[in-house]
Amino acid sequence: MVDLRKFQKHVKTKSPAFAPLFKHKHRYEVAWGGAGSGKSHIVARKLLYRMLQESHVKHNILIIRKVDRTIKKSVWTLVKNIISRWGILDQFHLNQTDRTMTWKHNGSQFMFSGLDDVEKLKSIEGVTSIWCEEATELLQEDFEQLDLRLRGEHGCLKQITLTLNPISEQHWIKRIFFDDPIQDVFTLKTTFLDNSFIDADYKLVMENKKKSNPRYYNIYALGNWGTAEGLIFNNVTQRLIREDELKGLDYVQGLDFGYTNDPTSFNMTYLDLKNKKLFVYDGFYEKGLSNSAIAEKIKDKKAHRSRTTADSAEPKSIDSLSSKGIRIQGAQKGKDSINSGIDFLTEYEIVINAHLVEFMTEANNYSWAVDRKTNKPTNKPTDDFNHFWDSLRYATEKYHAKRNRGEFRLY
Repeated sequence: MVDLRKFQKHVKTKSPAFAPLFKHKHRYEVAWGGAGSGKSHIVARKLLYRMLQESHVKHNILIIRKVDRTIKKSVWTLVKNIISRWGILDQFHLNQTDRTMTWKHNGSQFMFSGLDDVEKLKSIEGVTSIWCEEATELLQEDFEQLDLRLRGEHGCLKQITLTLNPISEQHWIKRIFFDDPIQDVFTLKTTFLDNSFIDADYKLVMENKKKSNPRYYNIYALGNWGTAEGLIFNNVTQRLIREDELKGLDYVQGLDFGYTNDPTSFNMTYLDLKNKKLFVYDGFYEKGLSNSAIAEKIKDKKAHRSRTTADSAEPKSIDSLSSKGIRIQGAQKGKDSINSGIDFLTEYEIVINAHLVEFMTEANNYSWAVDRKTNKPTNKPTDDFNHFWDSLRYATEKYHAKRNRGEFRLY
């Protein structure tokens, strides 16, 4: 059995900034701040600590991400690794199909679910605590539904934990937990400087962001709320898009290639030209995708017969996708093509479908580069958080680019 007293001492000596998380008794707990602070790791350890310490309680701890597909590579792996590191993996039964980890001692469970898995959420009962990882992905309605599910007497503290980076001062989380907070809220801000396990290289990268991307530095290094100043797009909302909203609208597709360091981004978008509305209905955003995997994903969405406009800097990839049955063409790249596309998109009200969380993350972070001498935004975008936006520019290119179709190879 793991020595829980040793763990308590470890928190006090190695992670003292997080010690208050283990002491307060509030219903709502918001662990927020910069990237790399270790807040997700500490929260996962706290939940495991509670399960083992409160062995008289049959815990049903619900761990949430907005989208189910993101669970395996994030919170599932994190919790599994911690259980293994504590040397008690053999005491748990892991069911990847049901996304549960059950402590054999008393049947307590970690239950993992995306908010898009509606039927699973309906079937979950007796929840004793909830952890919402990357909570800024959630809509306020999502949180309110989860809050209602945490009810009943279970012989323990019922708690909802939110972990997040403060991407936008306009976010509902800031409004209800900070500006005019609801009752029974505890908040704890930390940054990478509070993480005694962070390496020197990471600290260097963060400090370099102070010059290369001040907005990123403010949010992800200092852990401050992101402001609208310097953001390229202030015309973006995220909600569930109904199919009936899309009838009779123009339809386009765009693809930006990535692989190891950058994600491949593909979008399926509808345009209401009359009312200046743009609906980003579906797509994918993922690192490590080969051309074969990209082709399969496009085919899975039945999008291979519609023409995709892709990054023309990757002609071999375009040829490869064409040979695999994808209808595809290269985008025009020329002087001012980026700013021309940005100008077009700023004229539209952009609605991103609720499950496309990575697209919305880019919307909250894509910003103008800052002049190092004047500290003022320039008219050049930063080369960061731009993969979805590049794919959207390619998709809508025919509306904003001066092109001669004879110059383009259509596949």
